[in-house]
Amino acid sequence: MTLTLHHLGQSRSERIIWLLEELGAPYELVVHKRDAATRLAPAALADIHPLGKAPLLVLDDGRALAETGAIAQYLLDRFDIANRLRPVPQSPAWPVYLEWMHASEGAVFLPFLMNAYLRPSGLMDSPLGQYMAAERAKILAHVDAHLAAHAWFAGETFSAADCLMGFQLEAADQAGAISEDSPVKDWLERIRARPAHQAMRQITAKD
Repeated sequence: MTLTLHHLGQSRSERIIWLLEELGAPYELVVHKRDAATRLAPAALADIHPLGKAPLLVLDDGRALAETGAIAQYLLDRFDIANRLRPVPQSPAWPVYLEWMHASEGAVFLPFLMNAYLRPSGLMDSPLGQYMAAERAKILAHVDAHLAAHAWFAGETFSAADCLMGFQLEAADQAGAISEDSPVKDWLERIRARPAHQAMRQITAKD
C-alpha cells in the first residue's frame, strides 16, 4: 500500500512534499483547500485525524500520523537507510542537524506563526507583538550567523533540516524580512535549484 500525504494549501505540509521528493519515496497526494471565509483547514481533515491539521501521513496500516517532525522522522527512518539526508548518528554534524530539525517547529516557527494571529487582530504594535518582533529578529540573526559559517543547516551537506527550515525562511523572504546581504539569500537560491524543491513547487503552484 502506498503512503498517502494529506496536504493543505499554503501550509507547512509543503515541506513533507519536498522531503518525499528528495527521498524518491512513492506516495499519493490528497490536496485540501482552505475555507474561503476563515482561511482555516477544512473539516474533512478532522475526519482523518482529531487535530484536523496538515500534514497528515496515512501509513500502510491506515493509521494517520500527524506532526511534521514525526512525519519527517518516520520517512527518514523508512527511506533513508543510507543517510543521504541526515548525518550519521554520533558524527559531529548530528547534534547540529537535530537542533535545526526541532527548531523548525519550535523556536524558529512560533514567532513567525504569531504574525498570522496578531496582524488580523490589530495587535502587531501591542506588547506581545513587539516581543514577537524581537524574537523574530533574534532568530534571523541566529540563522544568519549559522549560514554565514556553514553551507547548510546540518553543516556542509544538504539534509532534511534544510527541508524543514524551508517554509519559514521562504515565507520570511516573501514578506521582505530577509535583508539582501543575508546569507539566507544564497541558501534560498541553492535550495530553489534542487530538482526536488522544483518538483514540490510545481505541485503546490495551484495552492
